Amino acid sequence: MRARGENPSSLRSEARAGALARLCDRAQVGAFVGVLGSPGDTTIAANAQLRLIFGYPPETPEAEIRPFADDRFVDPLARQHLLDLLWRDGAVRDFLVRVRRVDATPIWIEVTAQADRLDDGRVHLEGLVRDVNDRKRLDDQSRDLYHQLLQAEKMASLGQTISGIAHELN
Repeated sequence: MRARGENPSSLRSEARAGALARLCDRAQVGAFVGVLGSPGDTTIAANAQLRLIFGYPPETPEAEIRPFADDRFVDPLARQHLLDLLWRDGAVRDFLVRVRRVDATPIWIEVTAQADRLDDGRVHLEGLVRDVNDRKRLDDQSRDLYHQLLQAEKMASLGQTISGIAHELN
């Protein structure tokens, strides 16, 4: 039952906002909202999964979470490339990049994000981050196995050729 004077649409709006906040907190992808660029990044919101991906303790204040700081990127040019794409296109989809966790362990992530340009040259970012480290490792192992198989086939073919030549010489 509604209290006297409460607006039904504001109640629906509050319920919707609460539902979206719970969804964001429970999502199995990292969610980040913040501002990126010089002079520094500002984190507005980061969910628990983003903290987990980057190795931040759960109690870390959002203001101290810097998933896209310069020193997080393994390739020093990757951050600028990400910022350039966001500035030019206003979005990235499945942007694959290698970053460092809080403990400096390198991991692969994919970033899908929308960005709005700000007057000061920075971008306001709303994005999702997926940890694809395991998938990337499996891809690399599959590629290595494929190259080993090719090498084995070449050696087998060479062995057959040498065997044929030896047979003809005898």
